[in-house]
Amino acid sequence: MSTTNTPDSVGIRHDAEQAIDGRTDVGSHTADLITPMIWMFGLPLLWPYASLAGAAELMLHSLDTVYRGRNVRYGDGKPIVLVPGHLGGDVTLEPLSIWLRGIGYRPLRSNVLINIDDRSLDEPVAAALRAAARRIGRKAVMIALDTGFRAALRVAAAEAEFVSDVIALGLPDRLPPQPSGVHLHIIENASRMQTTAGRPNFHLVSGTRTLLSINPEALRIMAAILRDIPISLLEESPAPDTPRMLQ
Repeated sequence: MSTTNTPDSVGIRHDAEQAIDGRTDVGSHTADLITPMIWMFGLPLLWPYASLAGAAELMLHSLDTVYRGRNVRYGDGKPIVLVPGHLGGDVTLEPLSIWLRGIGYRPLRSNVLINIDDRSLDEPVAAALRAAARRIGRKAVMIALDTGFRAALRVAAAEAEFVSDVIALGLPDRLPPQPSGVHLHIIENASRMQTTAGRPNFHLVSGTRTLLSINPEALRIMAAILRDIPISLLEESPAPDTPRMLQ
């Protein structure tokens, strides 16, 4: 006896296919969330140890003179756009922003509440980049943490006229192509040596990977990198509603 596709059977099949596609999308989204988390923080079994190691590191370095701007090269007023890492936001980068401002740079937030999917960062980061560069009349530098580095590279490729360099504080698990004309600098945890092997302009530091943005050794390297980056003026004039700040 042959089987016919009645309207009811077709509808049931369609609903089943949609359910399967929906579960596939949910599974893919969950993987996109969990994979960077494990890459950044390690296996869940090791999280208590990582927390203790991070607390010990904070206590060990709390009195380091780098936080007071000593023994670092003073800045030249470059505009800097900060891009948060996985599960981070503007608030988590505030200590780095305060430090950069204190040594003579002009950091700007990306207006990101939380970075769950780095693809959602492209628009706010691009807007922050254009605003920072036009306000001062110079090409900006982007400093990005782990998965935020992917967003920074995509934005740098699309907005190359506003950015000269991108500094990564930790690398994500996969990267888009390097944008032409933009210089990359990588500061990574020493345990990720294989990740940075063969890459130019990379620097390895000791300490907990999740604390790279406040790691004293990383901050000294970052200050040297920023000071060595030549000032690049924008080819276009600042927008009429954003007057140039005094240099």
